[in-house]
Amino acid sequence: MTGLGKASGFVVGGLIVAGLSALGARSHMLTMSGRKDLTGVKNCWTCHFQPETTDELPWAKPRPHHAAPAGLAVSPDGKRLYVALDDLDEVAAIDTATRQVTLKAKVAGGPTGLALDPKGERLYVTCRTGDRVAALDPATLAEVGSASVGTAPVGIVYVPVEGGRLVVANSASDDVEVLSTAPLASLGHLTGGREPYAVSLSPDGTKALVASRMAGITRGDEVPAAEVTVVDPVSVRVVSRERIESGHLSEGICTVPGRPWALIPMLKVRNLVPITHAAQGWVVSAGMALSDLSKGTVVELPLDETNLYYSDPSGIAVDPSAKRAFIASAGANVVTVVDLVKVAGWLASAGEATRLGAIDDLQLSSEYVVARIPTGHNPRQVAMSPDGRTLWVAERLQDSILAIDTGSLKPLGRVALGDGGDADPIRRGERVFARATTTFQGQFSCRSCHPDGHVDGLQYDFDIDGVGRDVLDNRSLQGLAGTEPFKWNGKNPSLRVQCGPRFAKVLTRSDPFAEKDLDDLDAFIFSLPPTRTPSGPWTEAQKRGRQLFFATQTTDGREIPYGMRCSTCHRPPLYTDRIPADVGTKGPMDNTLRFDTPHLLGIAASAPYLHDGRAATLEEIWTVYNPKDQHGITNYMNKIQLNDLIEYLKRL
Repeated sequence: MTGLGKASGFVVGGLIVAGLSALGARSHMLTMSGRKDLTGVKNCWTCHFQPETTDELPWAKPRPHHAAPAGLAVSPDGKRLYVALDDLDEVAAIDTATRQVTLKAKVAGGPTGLALDPKGERLYVTCRTGDRVAALDPATLAEVGSASVGTAPVGIVYVPVEGGRLVVANSASDDVEVLSTAPLASLGHLTGGREPYAVSLSPDGTKALVASRMAGITRGDEVPAAEVTVVDPVSVRVVSRERIESGHLSEGICTVPGRPWALIPMLKVRNLVPITHAAQGWVVSAGMALSDLSKGTVVELPLDETNLYYSDPSGIAVDPSAKRAFIASAGANVVTVVDLVKVAGWLASAGEATRLGAIDDLQLSSEYVVARIPTGHNPRQVAMSPDGRTLWVAERLQDSILAIDTGSLKPLGRVALGDGGDADPIRRGERVFARATTTFQGQFSCRSCHPDGHVDGLQYDFDIDGVGRDVLDNRSLQGLAGTEPFKWNGKNPSLRVQCGPRFAKVLTRSDPFAEKDLDDLDAFIFSLPPTRTPSGPWTEAQKRGRQLFFATQTTDGREIPYGMRCSTCHRPPLYTDRIPADVGTKGPMDNTLRFDTPHLLGIAASAPYLHDGRAATLEEIWTVYNPKDQHGITNYMNKIQLNDLIEYLKRL
C-alpha cells in the first residue's frame, strides 16, 4: 500500500479484511493493535483512516488572518495609542484625537505585549511566537533593537530604575526575564508561577509584579493557586511570591496610585465540586484579587451578581485618581467598573472571616460595582489615558478598539482595525468558544477552562458518572484534529457530540449550541495547532530518547512485546492509535479500566498527566505509576535513559 492516500489505503485495507475469514480478520486486528481484545477497535477505519503526515490536517493548512488587538499602550502625552496586532505581525499607531490609524509597521514574531519608557522614546514589544523582545522608535515604528528571551513572552513592563530595566513574562517557559535597555539584553531568568502572563509596575516604581495565568499543579485535595511574583530588576531576584488561592485565568494586573494594592482579575475555580453545582453558580465565578503588598495579604472579591455572571475578567486599568478600576470581562462582553473608595471602606469594616469568604458572597459586588459597560466581541485588554478621561478597550474578536469616557461611562466611538472576520468560520467559531452566554447564567465560556484552546491544569468531577467518581484531568484541545474519538473514555465519536449534547448536559446546564455554531466551533477547534515545542538542531539526548521510544528490544537484548512498545499505541504522525487502553491506572473511584490513548503532540506543556492528573510530571508516569510495566515496558530504563525519553517527548 506504499504511496496510497488515505481513501485508497482504506479501500485496500477493507478488501484485504473482506477476503479474510472472520477469524483471520480478528487475528489481524489483534496483532496490529497489540491488544488482548478488540475493545475500541470498531473496523478498518480505526487504524487505516489516519493521515500519513500532519500536513493533511486542518491546523497545518493556511487560514485567514485578522487585525485582532493583543496589547495596548498609550503615549505619555496621551496623543497616541499603540496596538499590537499579533495575528498580522504588525504594530499600529492611532491618533487618539481623531481615532484614526496613522501608522503601521511589520514586527515579526507575533507582537503581543507593549511597554513605553516614561519619556515615550522607546516602545518595547514582546513577540510571542518569535521568543524575543523588539525595541521600536515610537515615531516611525521602525525596529531599532531586538533581544532573545524565553518561550512565548506576553506581558512586559518598563521599570524606571537607573539605566532602565524591562521585566518580561515568558508564558510557555514559566519564567520571568529581566533585560537591560541599553543595550537591549537579557540579565537573567527567574522562576515564575505557572504561565507568567501579565506584568505591572509596583506602587513605588522600583519592582515588577508578574501574574501567572494558571494555578500551579496540585495533588489530591490541595487547593490550587495562581501566583503574583514580585521581582527586583536591579538585583535580578524574586522578592516575594503572593498566593491567589483557587485563582485561574489571571490575565491582567495593575497597581493603585497612593495605595499598596495590586489588583488581579481572576476566575475562582472550585474544580472538585461536582459539576452539577453549576446550576447553583458554585463551580466557576469571576473575581478580583486585591493583594496588599504592605501586609502580604490577599483578599478575593466577587465581580458577579447572584443570578448573573461576568465571565473571564482579563485586562484591568485604574484611573490616576485611584477612584475606579475598569475590568474587561472577556466572556461577557462588558467592562465592569469598580469603585475603589467603596472597596477601601468595605475592607476597613470587614473582619478576617468576612474577608476570607468574600469571594463566595455574590451579593457583595453590589457594594462596589457601579457600572457594566457593553463592548464588542471579547474585550481582553484595556489602557487608560494619562489624564484618566478615556479608557481604551481592545475588542479582540471584533478587530476594533472601543473608546469609553470614564466620566460619563459612555462609549465615545470605535476604531476599526479590520473587518471583524464575519465571513471566516474559524473566527466565528472562536467567538462561540469565547462567549459565556451559552452557559447557565453566563458563568463560564469554553475558554475559561481552555485558554488558547489549551488546558487549565485542573481536574473536574463530572457527576454524570456519579458524584465523586471518574474525576478527570482537563485535556488540551490543541492539535485535536484527526484524534477522535474524544473524552477520556473515548465515548464521543466526534467533536459535534463532544461540544453539542454532551456539553449542554454535563457542563452548560442550558440549551446546546445551535447547529451553525457547532459547525463554526468545529472549524475553530480543528484549526488549533499543537503547542509549540523547541525547534533547532536535535540534541543528543533527544536522539537517544527517540531510539528508546521506537525500541523493539530492551537495552539488555530482551524483546519488547509489540503491544508494550511506545510506538504501537502512540504511532506517528499523531502519536495515538485512537484506541482505549488499560495501562494499569484505574483508580478506586474509576468506572472503567480503559482510557483513551491521548496524542503526544505538545505533551510537555499539558501537565499534569494520566486520566485523573495524578502524575505531576512526565517522569512520574513511569517511575511512580507504572510499577508492573503495564504502561509500556519501561522499568529497564535507568535515570539517564528515562530523562532521554522525556527529552524526546518534549520535542514532539
